[in-house]
Amino acid sequence: MKYLRIYILSILLISTFLIITACTKSAPKKSINSGIPLTKDITAPNKLLVGKKIFDNYCIACHGSNGKGDGPESYRLNTKPTDFTSGNIKFKSTPYDAPATVEDIITTLKLGVRTTAMLPQLQLSNQQMQSVAEYMLSFSKQDIKTVNLIPVPEAPEKTRTILEKGKKLYQNNCATCHGADGKGDGILAKSLKDYKQNPISPANLTLRPLKRANTLSRLYLVIAAGIKGTPMPPFQNAFKPKDIWAIDYYVQSLKSGKQYSSNRNGMGMMGGGMMGGMMKHRFVGEEVKGMRIDMAAARAWMMGNMMNK
Repeated sequence: MKYLRIYILSILLISTFLIITACTKSAPKKSINSGIPLTKDITAPNKLLVGKKIFDNYCIACHGSNGKGDGPESYRLNTKPTDFTSGNIKFKSTPYDAPATVEDIITTLKLGVRTTAMLPQLQLSNQQMQSVAEYMLSFSKQDIKTVNLIPVPEAPEKTRTILEKGKKLYQNNCATCHGADGKGDGILAKSLKDYKQNPISPANLTLRPLKRANTLSRLYLVIAAGIKGTPMPPFQNAFKPKDIWAIDYYVQSLKSGKQYSSNRNGMGMMGGGMMGGMMKHRFVGEEVKGMRIDMAAARAWMMGNMMNK
């Protein structure tokens, strides 16, 4: 019986390996916002019903059944889940006071939010992501049928001059929260709170991965749009595009080469064996909690990481 169990386990491991190696994962396409209006009909009954079912299966543990960010697992998370009823969507491509788009939610579903419990929802198809994104936005009852995007112009050439300008702008506008060296230790860092008065910490810009600003264009949008519901203000109207690019380049230059450290080796849930070793240091911070809360997303994410190993 012992040898039979070993044989079955070996077959399962080999089958898993063959499935993983047979799969391919295409790189996400980069896009530049044109600033043209997007039109979406989020009231289509069938889509919302499908979206609700997906939301109930994968999202309510953190975001709650009514989308208020008060799910049964939310209490254990330092970065609190989004309250969709508030309309405060953190990462978006629209101006600060404008509603987010369906595409903004889909981007978060695909990428997740690194260093938080919000994992990439790679177990969902594109159509499923579309449906659940529209359902999430329906909680706020905002009119998003026509929304203007923030234009993201082509990035200028990276030069010493633009880096020096970015440093000056950063020190004058960002250092009080993010710190003079970008380590998240500015003079206001310990006193910051979100719109619900939950303590919130500014990003340590020297460590990687950043939450969502993993490309120049995404960081441009974070700087321009701000992060709704947090102390991070929008700079779209305060700076010219070339100034935002200057800060963008300077923030990218702060990279220290260090990664956020995990509180476990390997997978945490799976130990340091074959699977754990393949995933070592591939997850950070509260992502461990997210894996336990959202097992379907965790499995999909693990497979994606192993294919990229």
